[in-house]
Amino acid sequence: MPSKALNKRMRCLVALHLPSGLPNLLRTHMPGGCVEIQNQSNRSAPFGAYLVIVAGWFFGFGLQTTLFPGIVYFTLQETPERLGLAQMALTAPMLLFLPAAGVLAERRGRRRILIIFYGLAATLAAILGGLLISGGLTYWLLVIYAFAIGSCGAFVLPARDSAINGVVQIANRSGKPLTLQQAVVIASLVQFAGQITGMAVGYLARWTGPGILLFAQAAGFLIGVIATIGLPKLKARRTVATHAFQDLYDGIKTVLQSPVISSMTAVMVAVGFFVVGGAFFVVIPVLVRDVYGAGYGTLSSLLVLFWIGAFIANALLAKFGHIERPGRAVMLAQVVTVISLGGLALPIPLAGLYALDFFWGLGAGVAISLSRAVVQENAPAEMMARIMSVYQLGLFGGMPAGAAMMGFVVAAFGPRESVIIPMAGLAIVLIIIAVFTPILSVRRQT
Repeated sequence: MPSKALNKRMRCLVALHLPSGLPNLLRTHMPGGCVEIQNQSNRSAPFGAYLVIVAGWFFGFGLQTTLFPGIVYFTLQETPERLGLAQMALTAPMLLFLPAAGVLAERRGRRRILIIFYGLAATLAAILGGLLISGGLTYWLLVIYAFAIGSCGAFVLPARDSAINGVVQIANRSGKPLTLQQAVVIASLVQFAGQITGMAVGYLARWTGPGILLFAQAAGFLIGVIATIGLPKLKARRTVATHAFQDLYDGIKTVLQSPVISSMTAVMVAVGFFVVGGAFFVVIPVLVRDVYGAGYGTLSSLLVLFWIGAFIANALLAKFGHIERPGRAVMLAQVVTVISLGGLALPIPLAGLYALDFFWGLGAGVAISLSRAVVQENAPAEMMARIMSVYQLGLFGGMPAGAAMMGFVVAAFGPRESVIIPMAGLAIVLIIIAVFTPILSVRRQT
């Protein structure tokens, strides 16, 4: 009777001679040179694990988006200036660490980085929940937490976003082709669904308080840890032959030399500074408390409705296929943001704010997915993590300054009057990009 080892060896030898066209069989090289037959579903499993990783992080992120400004402005009853400074602490680590995090992802491997920083984010959220429940939270402890968990996000982003290329390559071996643009749109749908769920859970804070919900945020990050453990090891694309600073310099240089990538990055700088850091992080919470006299429930439902709009926009993108001119679509979507910002300056009722918020989310959903897809399609594969870190730096690098500035502007002029500044700023940047760069003529990469 042959041994198990011999039987396995015989199956491997047979697999070497299988016809290449067998529909349900795949051959992959295993450690030691053996070839093992795997089912198609096993091949596509890494993409499913990747989607769980995305969902886990953005569930926690969505919950944090509701809880963090609420803790500052509703629970601690701080001023608009201190709200802006706290939001700056949350996003400043992106400016400091993102470029280096992209280099680290290429040199040390994405899987290990995701496990470490998802786990650390879960620990931080649980600690903050304990402080809130025990009554030991102060404003400055919250600022320290913000900087720490923002640092986790800085290392997670390039590792996770650049991993999708390798995961798609693995999934494509199953015989069911998946383009990068399709994968990005699907991942964006999962991202929006995770964020919407997290923000919806944040609605419960009006009854439970925010402390207990921070443990739910920690659970979302832990789900990401478990899913990452099941992800195949994605080899680092770069050796350590060159210095890390040289890798960083090369990544920034490549972004600046590419008219397409640099244009997308410039738009993200404007969006981070004027829209996310300025209007979204500061103006919306101040409007909720000081104009509409509301709290956690209204803030949560506004955020949920925004991301439902983004989710619907991406569902439509996935249904109707490829966008042949994604650059043009991104710019039109940003025009929707300009119009929405202008609407915030009007004395509209709360129902009108909800409608405007949904309209804004539709445009944002298109812009988020297609701009990221454009960058990933035009970036050199061997520099993907560095390119994505610089691109994300454009978005997150503008947030701290925008949040800090708008905190003082809103305190001086009020939320409605202040929103004219981000509206005009974004409009001017879009006009300059449209006139002086080739972004409107960019076509989808095949």
